[in-house]
Amino acid sequence: MALKLLNIIQRYPPALGGSEIYFQKLSEFLASKGHSVSVWTSNANNLESFWATNHPLLPCAKESINSVKVRRFKLFHIPLQRLVLKIISKIPIRTLQCLTFSHNPIMPEMLKLASRCDETFDAVHAGCFPYAYPIYAAMKLAKIKKIPFLLTPFLHLGNLDDPKNRIRKGYTHPALLMLAKNADALFAQTEFEAQTLEDLGIQPKRIHLQGMGVDLQSCTKGNSAIARKLWQSQPSDIIVGQLANLSWDKGSTDLLSAMEILWRRGSAARLVLAGPAMPSFEKAFRSFPFKDKVIRTGPLSSEEKKDFFASLDIFALPSRSDSFGIVLLEAWANGKPCVVYKAGGPGSLVKHASDGLVVPCDDINSLATALEKLILDRKLSEQLGAAGNSRIVKEFHWEQKFHVFESALKSLV
Repeated sequence: MALKLLNIIQRYPPALGGSEIYFQKLSEFLASKGHSVSVWTSNANNLESFWATNHPLLPCAKESINSVKVRRFKLFHIPLQRLVLKIISKIPIRTLQCLTFSHNPIMPEMLKLASRCDETFDAVHAGCFPYAYPIYAAMKLAKIKKIPFLLTPFLHLGNLDDPKNRIRKGYTHPALLMLAKNADALFAQTEFEAQTLEDLGIQPKRIHLQGMGVDLQSCTKGNSAIARKLWQSQPSDIIVGQLANLSWDKGSTDLLSAMEILWRRGSAARLVLAGPAMPSFEKAFRSFPFKDKVIRTGPLSSEEKKDFFASLDIFALPSRSDSFGIVLLEAWANGKPCVVYKAGGPGSLVKHASDGLVVPCDDINSLATALEKLILDRKLSEQLGAAGNSRIVKEFHWEQKFHVFESALKSLV
């Protein structure tokens, strides 16, 4: 049974991000199975484009990408946008809050089309929290068309030992929960996220445990020699790496602080940070005393990403704001051990002392100790990386994950 699905997401590739990649792979998988798939998204290339006008934008256009019909809507900006929206969003009207959260991509044309769309769909699927504006548009369209509304929230749950942490509080805001409770199906990435959704009042029968996969061709068989030469590193150097939107949320600033502890002890390890930098990271890096020991690559091309993972010895993602962490799978696919905080998806995904090391969230000294342990004990590092690699074959196939979604979609329609 071929279906007609509309996916709505805050950004779509070539914009970089975990949820963006997931929606692309899901859309293209369903299209390859004979379904008609459309995507509505913003013309943002990076997250800061949502509220700032001095960042590059993608063309507002309709295009077909690998049999998926993609439409990018123009972002709307006003002076002092974040401040103005923050004030308005304090008004306790849930619909108003969904549309005025200060981090939202504001797209009036999308909301207008959701109310008056002539095209027919069998279902609409949206993501992800905390970007409520496009999700609200999806919910509105589903109600008007009387079709199923599916949601992949990608809940960021922060410190798993602190249920009142500010990240979890933000991602479980009453306005966001209103969207979740209106969904006919929700897709969770970990058992912990699924249980949290249930604890928040979502009916268990609506929750589908899915998880993420990894595309081995996109991240393996890189050339370590090329990257290390570019980084002016020797083959014997121990390299710790991170690939993320560099920020406090992703733990990039904590990683700097942890490596500073090791460098003050005389460690010869080097740190490579890949990905775009957010303001919180730039602020911390300006006064960082060991800039010469940090290699910043910026965003990576597909080939550069392969070389990046091939060149690492340790992958670190002390993130507070990941619902899963596809980059951890990419590190494991290359046999690299992972060090994470006990927070969100990574804290649930990595098995401590089995395929990586999990340390208490916000504990920079423990993070430094874990990194030092793997830097000094190369045998342990290789064992943990090999254990993670063995999980890839058994647990993380995209097709397996997408069948969970397709099955739920067909049952609803």
